[in-house]
Amino acid sequence: MLVVYGMINQAVKDLVCHQAGEDTWLEVCREAGVDPEGFEALTPYPDSLTFKLVEIAAKKLNHAPDQLLRSFGRHWVFYTGEHGYGEVMRMFGKDFRSCLANLNRMHAHMGALMPQLRPPRFVVRESSATSMTVDYFSERQGLGPIVLGLLEGLAEKYHETIAVEFLPKKAPAGHDSFVVSFS
Repeated sequence: MLVVYGMINQAVKDLVCHQAGEDTWLEVCREAGVDPEGFEALTPYPDSLTFKLVEIAAKKLNHAPDQLLRSFGRHWVFYTGEHGYGEVMRMFGKDFRSCLANLNRMHAHMGALMPQLRPPRFVVRESSATSMTVDYFSERQGLGPIVLGLLEGLAEKYHETIAVEFLPKKAPAGHDSFVVSFS
Protein backbone atom coordinates (compact mmCIF):
# COMPACT_ATOMS: atom_id res chain seq x y z
CA MET A 1 0.00 0.00 0.00
CA LEU A 2 1.30 3.45 -0.91
CA VAL A 3 1.22 6.04 1.86
CA VAL A 4 1.66 9.77 2.17
CA TYR A 5 2.83 11.51 5.28
CA GLY A 6 0.52 13.71 7.30
CA MET A 7 2.34 16.85 6.23
CA ILE A 8 0.70 16.41 2.79
CA ASN A 9 -2.78 16.24 4.34
CA GLN A 10 -1.96 19.23 6.55
CA ALA A 11 -1.02 21.18 3.41
CA VAL A 12 -4.29 20.15 1.72
CA LYS A 13 -6.09 21.51 4.79
CA ASP A 14 -4.10 24.75 4.59
CA LEU A 15 -4.93 25.17 0.89
CA VAL A 16 -8.65 24.56 1.43
CA CYS A 17 -8.73 26.95 4.40
CA HIS A 18 -6.90 29.65 2.43
CA GLN A 19 -9.24 29.32 -0.54
CA ALA A 20 -12.58 28.76 1.18
CA GLY A 21 -12.25 28.95 4.96
CA GLU A 22 -12.16 26.50 7.82
CA ASP A 23 -15.89 25.69 7.55
CA THR A 24 -15.26 24.22 4.11
CA TRP A 25 -12.40 22.12 5.49
CA LEU A 26 -14.73 20.83 8.22
CA GLU A 27 -17.25 19.84 5.51
CA VAL A 28 -14.51 18.05 3.54
CA CYS A 29 -13.46 16.09 6.63
CA ARG A 30 -17.04 15.25 7.57
CA GLU A 31 -17.67 13.81 4.08
CA ALA A 32 -14.34 11.95 4.15
CA GLY A 33 -15.05 10.58 7.63
CA VAL A 34 -11.87 11.94 9.23
CA ASP A 35 -10.99 14.11 12.21
CA PRO A 36 -10.20 17.61 10.86
CA GLU A 37 -7.23 17.94 13.24
CA GLY A 38 -6.12 14.34 12.98
CA PHE A 39 -3.01 14.49 10.76
CA GLU A 40 0.44 14.19 12.30
CA ALA A 41 3.20 15.48 10.00
CA LEU A 42 5.49 12.44 10.17
CA THR A 43 2.80 9.77 10.40
CA PRO A 44 1.94 7.76 7.27
CA TYR A 45 -1.64 7.71 5.93
CA PRO A 46 -3.09 5.71 3.03
CA ASP A 47 -2.88 7.41 -0.37
CA SER A 48 -6.56 6.65 -0.81
CA LEU A 49 -7.43 9.01 2.05
CA THR A 50 -5.49 11.89 0.50
CA PHE A 51 -7.07 11.29 -2.91
CA LYS A 52 -10.49 11.28 -1.20
CA LEU A 53 -9.75 14.60 0.53
CA VAL A 54 -8.63 16.13 -2.79
CA GLU A 55 -11.70 14.83 -4.64
CA ILE A 56 -14.12 16.20 -2.04
CA ALA A 57 -12.22 19.51 -1.72
CA ALA A 58 -12.26 19.98 -5.51
CA LYS A 59 -16.06 19.59 -5.52
CA LYS A 60 -16.48 21.98 -2.59
CA LEU A 61 -14.26 24.58 -4.30
CA ASN A 62 -15.88 24.07 -7.72
CA HIS A 63 -12.56 23.03 -9.24
CA ALA A 64 -11.66 20.12 -11.44
CA PRO A 65 -9.40 17.73 -9.50
CA ASP A 66 -6.47 18.53 -11.84
CA GLN A 67 -6.96 22.24 -11.16
CA LEU A 68 -6.90 21.65 -7.40
CA LEU A 69 -3.77 19.46 -7.73
CA ARG A 70 -2.03 22.22 -9.70
CA SER A 71 -2.99 24.77 -7.04
CA PHE A 72 -1.72 22.36 -4.40
CA GLY A 73 1.66 22.09 -6.15
CA ARG A 74 2.12 25.88 -6.07
CA HIS A 75 0.86 26.02 -2.50
CA TRP A 76 3.21 23.23 -1.39
CA VAL A 77 6.30 25.28 -2.24
CA PHE A 78 5.31 28.11 0.07
CA TYR A 79 3.62 25.94 2.70
CA THR A 80 6.79 23.89 3.25
CA GLY A 81 8.88 27.05 3.46
CA GLU A 82 6.61 28.46 6.17
CA HIS A 83 6.26 25.25 8.17
CA GLY A 84 9.80 24.26 9.00
CA TYR A 85 10.99 22.72 5.75
CA GLY A 86 12.37 25.89 4.15
CA GLU A 87 15.88 25.14 5.41
CA VAL A 88 15.82 21.73 3.74
CA MET A 89 14.81 23.38 0.46
CA ARG A 90 17.63 25.92 0.80
CA MET A 91 20.16 23.13 1.38
CA PHE A 92 19.34 21.65 -2.01
CA GLY A 93 19.08 24.72 -4.19
CA LYS A 94 19.93 28.38 -4.18
CA ASP A 95 18.16 28.98 -7.48
CA PHE A 96 15.47 27.39 -9.65
CA ARG A 97 17.76 25.22 -11.76
CA SER A 98 19.85 23.88 -8.86
CA CYS A 99 16.70 23.14 -6.87
CA LEU A 100 15.32 21.06 -9.74
CA ALA A 101 18.65 19.30 -10.23
CA ASN A 102 18.63 18.28 -6.54
CA LEU A 103 15.02 17.10 -6.11
CA ASN A 104 16.04 13.44 -5.91
CA ARG A 105 18.70 14.22 -3.29
CA MET A 106 16.18 16.21 -1.26
CA HIS A 107 13.71 13.31 -1.33
CA ALA A 108 16.48 10.89 -0.29
CA HIS A 109 17.31 13.19 2.65
CA MET A 110 13.63 13.29 3.68
CA GLY A 111 13.48 9.49 3.42
CA ALA A 112 15.71 9.29 6.51
CA LEU A 113 12.86 10.85 8.52
CA MET A 114 10.11 9.02 6.67
CA PRO A 115 11.01 5.35 6.16
CA GLN A 116 7.82 4.53 4.19
CA LEU A 117 8.37 7.41 1.77
CA ARG A 118 8.10 6.34 -1.88
CA PRO A 119 8.99 9.60 -3.61
CA PRO A 120 8.89 10.29 -7.31
CA ARG A 121 12.06 10.44 -9.35
CA PHE A 122 13.00 13.36 -11.57
CA VAL A 123 15.35 13.52 -14.53
CA VAL A 124 16.26 17.09 -15.44
CA ARG A 125 17.86 17.79 -18.80
CA GLU A 126 19.05 21.13 -20.10
CA SER A 127 17.54 21.41 -23.57
CA SER A 128 19.09 24.78 -24.39
CA ALA A 129 20.21 27.97 -22.67
CA THR A 130 16.54 28.96 -22.44
CA SER A 131 14.79 25.65 -21.76
CA MET A 132 14.97 22.39 -19.86
CA THR A 133 12.97 19.20 -19.73
CA VAL A 134 11.86 17.63 -16.46
CA ASP A 135 10.80 13.98 -16.61
CA TYR A 136 8.65 12.82 -13.70
CA PHE A 137 8.48 9.14 -12.73
CA SER A 138 6.06 7.99 -10.03
CA GLU A 139 4.23 4.89 -8.86
CA ARG A 140 1.22 7.13 -8.35
CA GLN A 141 -1.06 7.88 -11.28
CA GLY A 142 -2.43 11.30 -12.23
CA LEU A 143 -0.20 13.61 -10.19
CA GLY A 144 1.40 15.45 -13.10
CA PRO A 145 -0.70 18.56 -12.33
CA ILE A 146 0.99 18.78 -8.91
CA VAL A 147 4.39 18.85 -10.61
CA LEU A 148 3.15 21.58 -12.97
CA GLY A 149 2.12 23.64 -9.93
CA LEU A 150 5.41 22.86 -8.16
CA LEU A 151 7.39 24.14 -11.14
CA GLU A 152 5.31 27.32 -11.20
CA GLY A 153 5.66 27.77 -7.44
CA LEU A 154 9.43 27.21 -7.50
CA ALA A 155 9.79 29.69 -10.35
CA GLU A 156 7.88 32.26 -8.30
CA LYS A 157 9.98 31.50 -5.21
CA TYR A 158 13.22 31.97 -7.15
CA HIS A 159 11.93 34.99 -9.13
CA GLU A 160 12.07 33.23 -12.50
CA THR A 161 9.64 33.83 -15.33
CA ILE A 162 8.80 30.54 -17.00
CA ALA A 163 6.30 28.88 -19.30
CA VAL A 164 5.67 25.15 -18.84
CA GLU A 165 4.39 22.70 -21.42
CA PHE A 166 2.96 19.63 -19.71
CA LEU A 167 3.32 16.41 -21.72
CA PRO A 168 1.31 13.72 -19.88
CA LYS A 169 2.43 10.13 -20.23
CA LYS A 170 0.80 8.25 -23.05
CA ALA A 171 1.01 4.73 -21.59
CA PRO A 172 0.63 3.38 -18.04
CA ALA A 173 4.32 2.50 -17.90
CA GLY A 174 5.46 5.90 -19.19
CA HIS A 175 6.25 9.13 -17.44
CA ASP A 176 5.14 12.76 -17.55
CA SER A 177 7.43 15.38 -19.04
CA PHE A 178 7.51 19.12 -18.58
CA VAL A 179 9.28 21.46 -20.97
CA VAL A 180 10.26 24.57 -19.02
CA SER A 181 11.05 27.69 -21.06
CA PHE A 182 12.70 30.72 -19.46
CA SER A 183 11.81 34.28 -20.46
